[in-house]
Amino acid sequence: MRLQQRGVDVTLAEAGREWGGRVSRESRLPGLATWARVRDWRVGQLKTYQNAQMYLQSPLSADDILQYGIPHIAIATGSHWRSDGVGRTHCLPLDYLQAGVTISPDALLSDGAKAVSVDGPVVIFDDDCFYMGSVLAELLAAAGWKVTFVTPEAQVAPWSNHTLEQARVQRRLIELDVTIITAHCLAGRAAESLELACIYSGKTRWIDCVALVPVTARLPDESLWLDLTAHRREWADAGIQSVTRIGDCLAPGLIAAANYSGHQYAREFGTTPSRDAVPFMREDIAMIRSTVAAAGG
Repeated sequence: MRLQQRGVDVTLAEAGREWGGRVSRESRLPGLATWARVRDWRVGQLKTYQNAQMYLQSPLSADDILQYGIPHIAIATGSHWRSDGVGRTHCLPLDYLQAGVTISPDALLSDGAKAVSVDGPVVIFDDDCFYMGSVLAELLAAAGWKVTFVTPEAQVAPWSNHTLEQARVQRRLIELDVTIITAHCLAGRAAESLELACIYSGKTRWIDCVALVPVTARLPDESLWLDLTAHRREWADAGIQSVTRIGDCLAPGLIAAANYSGHQYAREFGTTPSRDAVPFMREDIAMIRSTVAAAGG
């Protein structure tokens, strides 16, 4: 959107059937419907300009991009959730997770509660500690599943303290009869049970679990980037001058961070940023203070 406002001819190729990618999937989760405005406003703006061409169901390969010969390529292919347990607490893949059914958060984001095709208790292991684990727990509990929420932290979604939502998040899970187990990590697994270990004492316990949803960490979807860099010698002949990763494809993070990444790319496009300048706009604290004072704050 920012590029076309600058008068740059832009082609947006979306691999899926709808605009928005991650925003569209997450806005279908309980309580997050208003997040769709991040997509809707930008798509509406893009459609008002003649220099933006938009294509759905258009997954591109490295060969496609080389053939088109568009000078500047921004790759925003997103990221995916890990299913091997690796995250803040577990630094190496947990091979024992293969002993039972493991469901990726991405499957729930795509198919909702229907992604759980087995009967019995479902365990959410939340090592992400923000909104995703608790929202998926709410999704499954509202659909009738018996849900146990396990986290290494002392409370549910502690990062949501920064957004003043933590108490409401934990209260909501309690209202839905979600069993909450704090201060425990994963220790082992059988076909229909899960072993937990106290992060302080190391003492273990087993709980019922027919399906595990590990909400741990994400990895960038960078296969297109890797394929293109493998053909770097062909870029000049194809007329390609630059290929840049942005958003979750570069570094999985918040939706806001992905938005900023795209905005920064567009703002710096065609310029040579100073190495000494910070790559973001600083707030003018003096002006903010004077405004508050003028308002009687």
